[in-house]
Amino acid sequence: MRLIKIGLGSVNATVGAISANGERVLRMARAMADDGVTVGLFPEQVIGGYPPEDLIQWQGFVDRQWDELARFVRETADLPTVFVVGLAVVHKGLRYNCAAVVAGGRIVGLVPKQKLPTYSIYYEGRTMSRGIPLQDEEHRGDPEGAPFGDVIFRFDFGTMAAEVCEDVWSPDGPMKRRTYAGAELVTNLSSSVFRIGIVQTRRELLATRASDHQCTIAYVNLVGANDG
Repeated sequence: MRLIKIGLGSVNATVGAISANGERVLRMARAMADDGVTVGLFPEQVIGGYPPEDLIQWQGFVDRQWDELARFVRETADLPTVFVVGLAVVHKGLRYNCAAVVAGGRIVGLVPKQKLPTYSIYYEGRTMSRGIPLQDEEHRGDPEGAPFGDVIFRFDFGTMAAEVCEDVWSPDGPMKRRTYAGAELVTNLSSSVFRIGIVQTRRELLATRASDHQCTIAYVNLVGANDG
């Protein structure tokens, strides 16, 4: 992998404020491109806000996120930066917590979260579906279809994987499989709530995962506690 510049979009998203969240992400994306960023990351479900709780069951709430992603794709089409954006996606009638990889005016892939937390304030296992190891499907939707599943991405700067939050916390998460398949950079989109002492815990965890799998990890987390 060649030397690249990584941008982390630390956003304090508002649950349900899809247009406002999308506009904030778009502004930061343009600023990243102006600053020469190669890969720009935005947190887990940054478009719809996190945690959405039962809002995720409303079809309109999820559909509007896809519309906002499509707008982001159109308006960043002329930017040289690769972006990874978190949102909820309906795929074959099921709801997934996804990382969308956007480059050159198209969605080059959608990677669903595989490990769904159901503890503390989280109850994603009740309301969302899990990504499946080795899943390789096609998501149909405007502006065009996109690969959906357990995929990695090859760019001129190197090979990249995208994952969502809890996938990095589990020692048997998808990172091992994806780095064995050639991923040199793993991007993790998170929206973990804040608590005293957690920053150091996250640093130690990420350092351990990077060492175990001999990769670079780029991690971005939603700003704010957002614990209701």
